[in-house]
Amino acid sequence: MSTYAQFVNPQGNNPATQDSGTTPGCFSLPPQISPDSAGSRTFSSPDTPGMPPLSTRTAWDFMPNDWKCIDGLWQAPQGFTPSTQLDFARLGQVTDVMRTIAEREPHLSPEQIRDEVAAGRMVIPANRNHLKKSLRPTAIGRAAKTKVNANMGASPLSSSTQDEVEKLEWSVRWGADTVMDLSTGGDLNA
Repeated sequence: MSTYAQFVNPQGNNPATQDSGTTPGCFSLPPQISPDSAGSRTFSSPDTPGMPPLSTRTAWDFMPNDWKCIDGLWQAPQGFTPSTQLDFARLGQVTDVMRTIAEREPHLSPEQIRDEVAAGRMVIPANRNHLKKSLRPTAIGRAAKTKVNANMGASPLSSSTQDEVEKLEWSVRWGADTVMDLSTGGDLNA
Protein backbone atom coordinates (compact mmCIF):
# COMPACT_ATOMS: atom_id res chain seq x y z
CA MET A 1 0.00 0.00 0.00
CA SER A 2 1.34 3.45 -0.78
CA THR A 3 0.74 6.97 0.47
CA TYR A 4 1.14 8.39 -3.04
CA ALA A 5 -2.62 8.55 -3.57
CA GLN A 6 -3.00 10.70 -0.46
CA PHE A 7 -0.77 13.48 -1.78
CA VAL A 8 -1.04 13.76 -5.55
CA ASN A 9 -2.95 16.34 -7.49
CA PRO A 10 -3.49 15.50 -11.18
CA GLN A 11 -1.48 17.59 -13.65
CA GLY A 12 -2.28 19.20 -16.94
CA ASN A 13 -0.40 18.99 -20.20
CA ASN A 14 3.32 18.73 -20.74
CA PRO A 15 4.96 22.05 -19.77
CA ALA A 16 7.51 21.43 -22.53
CA THR A 17 4.89 22.26 -25.14
CA GLN A 18 5.10 25.88 -24.00
CA ASP A 19 7.88 28.33 -24.78
CA SER A 20 8.83 28.49 -21.10
CA GLY A 21 9.59 24.78 -21.06
CA THR A 22 12.10 22.65 -22.85
CA THR A 23 12.21 22.20 -26.61
CA PRO A 24 8.56 22.02 -27.71
CA GLY A 25 7.59 18.66 -29.06
CA CYS A 26 10.61 16.88 -27.62
CA PHE A 27 8.37 14.29 -25.99
CA SER A 28 5.88 12.34 -28.04
CA LEU A 29 3.47 11.35 -25.31
CA PRO A 30 1.78 13.84 -22.98
CA PRO A 31 2.45 13.39 -19.25
CA GLN A 32 0.12 11.43 -17.08
CA ILE A 33 0.46 12.26 -13.43
CA SER A 34 -2.41 10.70 -11.57
CA PRO A 35 -3.24 9.45 -8.07
CA ASP A 36 -2.63 5.82 -9.02
CA SER A 37 0.75 4.61 -10.16
CA ALA A 38 -0.86 2.60 -12.95
CA GLY A 39 -1.79 5.81 -14.76
CA SER A 40 1.51 7.62 -14.27
CA ARG A 41 4.12 7.80 -16.99
CA THR A 42 7.69 8.84 -17.06
CA PHE A 43 9.48 9.73 -20.30
CA SER A 44 8.30 7.63 -23.19
CA SER A 45 8.23 8.06 -26.91
CA PRO A 46 6.27 5.66 -29.10
CA ASP A 47 8.55 6.34 -32.08
CA THR A 48 11.76 5.24 -30.34
CA PRO A 49 12.63 1.66 -31.35
CA GLY A 50 13.21 -0.74 -28.50
CA MET A 51 11.66 1.41 -25.75
CA PRO A 52 10.55 -0.78 -22.85
CA PRO A 53 6.86 -0.78 -21.99
CA LEU A 54 5.64 1.85 -19.53
CA SER A 55 6.17 0.85 -15.93
CA THR A 56 3.23 0.74 -13.57
CA ARG A 57 5.58 0.93 -10.57
CA THR A 58 6.87 3.94 -8.69
CA ALA A 59 9.45 4.46 -5.96
CA TRP A 60 6.72 3.58 -3.46
CA ASP A 61 7.04 -0.01 -4.69
CA PHE A 62 10.71 -0.07 -3.67
CA MET A 63 10.68 1.15 -0.09
CA PRO A 64 13.58 0.22 2.22
CA ASN A 65 12.89 -2.94 4.21
CA ASP A 66 13.03 -1.13 7.56
CA TRP A 67 10.22 1.31 6.61
CA LYS A 68 6.73 0.15 7.58
CA CYS A 69 3.38 0.97 6.03
CA ILE A 70 0.80 1.41 8.78
CA ASP A 71 -2.77 2.35 7.88
CA GLY A 72 -1.63 3.55 4.46
CA LEU A 73 1.15 5.81 5.76
CA TRP A 74 4.84 5.01 5.45
CA GLN A 75 6.84 5.36 8.61
CA ALA A 76 10.60 5.52 8.83
CA PRO A 77 12.42 3.37 11.38
CA GLN A 78 12.88 4.79 14.84
CA GLY A 79 15.80 7.21 15.01
CA PHE A 80 15.73 7.86 11.25
CA THR A 81 16.93 11.33 10.26
CA PRO A 82 15.97 12.45 6.75
CA SER A 83 18.91 13.78 4.77
CA THR A 84 17.90 13.71 1.11
CA GLN A 85 15.04 15.29 -0.78
CA LEU A 86 13.70 11.75 -1.33
CA ASP A 87 13.74 11.07 2.42
CA PHE A 88 11.78 14.24 3.17
CA ALA A 89 9.34 13.58 0.31
CA ARG A 90 8.67 10.02 1.49
CA LEU A 91 7.83 11.46 4.91
CA GLY A 92 5.38 13.89 3.27
CA GLN A 93 7.50 16.96 4.12
CA VAL A 94 8.00 19.93 1.80
CA THR A 95 11.53 21.34 2.06
CA ASP A 96 12.89 24.79 1.33
CA VAL A 97 14.59 23.28 -1.72
CA MET A 98 11.21 22.05 -3.01
CA ARG A 99 9.77 25.55 -2.46
CA THR A 100 12.68 27.04 -4.40
CA ILE A 101 12.04 24.58 -7.24
CA ALA A 102 8.36 25.60 -7.27
CA GLU A 103 9.39 29.22 -7.81
CA ARG A 104 11.38 28.12 -10.87
CA GLU A 105 8.61 25.73 -12.00
CA PRO A 106 5.49 27.91 -11.69
CA HIS A 107 3.27 25.18 -13.15
CA LEU A 108 4.02 23.02 -10.07
CA SER A 109 3.27 23.56 -6.41
CA PRO A 110 5.78 22.57 -3.71
CA GLU A 111 3.43 19.73 -2.78
CA GLN A 112 3.37 18.42 -6.34
CA ILE A 113 7.16 18.53 -6.45
CA ARG A 114 7.27 16.57 -3.18
CA ASP A 115 4.88 14.00 -4.63
CA GLU A 116 6.85 13.53 -7.84
CA VAL A 117 10.10 13.14 -5.89
CA ALA A 118 8.46 10.64 -3.52
CA ALA A 119 7.16 8.63 -6.47
CA GLY A 120 10.60 8.59 -8.07
CA ARG A 121 9.55 10.48 -11.19
CA MET A 122 11.53 13.60 -10.30
CA VAL A 123 14.99 14.09 -8.85
CA ILE A 124 16.54 17.15 -7.27
CA PRO A 125 20.33 16.84 -7.43
CA ALA A 126 20.98 19.18 -4.50
CA ASN A 127 23.77 17.88 -2.31
CA ARG A 128 23.73 19.64 1.09
CA ASN A 129 27.37 20.66 0.70
CA HIS A 130 26.67 22.18 -2.72
CA LEU A 131 23.64 24.06 -1.38
CA LYS A 132 25.95 25.79 1.12
CA LYS A 133 27.88 27.18 -1.87
CA SER A 134 24.90 28.93 -3.51
CA LEU A 135 23.81 26.04 -5.75
CA ARG A 136 20.49 26.84 -7.42
CA PRO A 137 18.66 23.51 -7.25
CA THR A 138 16.97 22.18 -10.37
CA ALA A 139 14.37 19.47 -10.70
CA ILE A 140 14.68 16.86 -13.41
CA GLY A 141 11.64 14.84 -14.37
CA ARG A 142 8.58 14.40 -16.54
CA ALA A 143 6.64 17.24 -14.89
CA ALA A 144 9.65 19.58 -14.67
CA LYS A 145 10.96 21.91 -17.35
CA THR A 146 14.22 19.96 -17.28
CA LYS A 147 13.50 16.49 -18.60
CA VAL A 148 16.86 15.15 -19.72
CA ASN A 149 20.07 15.69 -17.79
CA ALA A 150 23.33 14.39 -19.25
CA ASN A 151 26.27 13.59 -17.01
CA MET A 152 29.87 13.90 -18.06
CA GLY A 153 33.14 13.94 -16.21
CA ALA A 154 36.73 12.84 -16.26
CA SER A 155 38.04 10.52 -13.58
CA PRO A 156 41.58 10.05 -12.30
CA LEU A 157 41.75 6.84 -14.35
CA SER A 158 40.17 7.72 -17.66
CA SER A 159 38.92 10.34 -20.09
CA SER A 160 40.30 13.69 -21.12
CA THR A 161 39.08 17.22 -21.62
CA GLN A 162 38.64 16.48 -25.33
CA ASP A 163 36.53 13.37 -24.53
CA GLU A 164 34.35 15.36 -22.14
CA VAL A 165 33.82 18.15 -24.67
CA GLU A 166 32.75 15.52 -27.20
CA LYS A 167 30.23 14.15 -24.67
CA LEU A 168 28.95 17.69 -24.16
CA GLU A 169 28.53 18.19 -27.92
CA TRP A 170 26.57 14.92 -28.23
CA SER A 171 24.39 15.89 -25.26
CA VAL A 172 23.53 19.21 -26.88
CA ARG A 173 22.97 17.57 -30.27
CA TRP A 174 20.51 15.07 -28.80
CA GLY A 175 18.57 17.68 -26.82
CA ALA A 176 19.70 17.42 -23.21
CA ASP A 177 18.13 20.20 -21.15
CA THR A 178 21.06 20.32 -18.72
CA VAL A 179 24.53 18.85 -18.45
CA MET A 180 26.37 18.13 -15.21
CA ASP A 181 30.13 17.92 -15.08
CA LEU A 182 30.94 15.34 -12.44
CA SER A 183 34.69 15.31 -13.03
CA THR A 184 36.79 13.93 -10.23
CA GLY A 185 40.17 13.85 -11.91
CA GLY A 186 42.40 15.36 -14.54
CA ASP A 187 42.72 19.09 -15.11
CA LEU A 188 39.45 20.20 -13.48
CA ASN A 189 39.94 23.88 -14.30
CA ALA A 190 40.39 23.11 -17.99
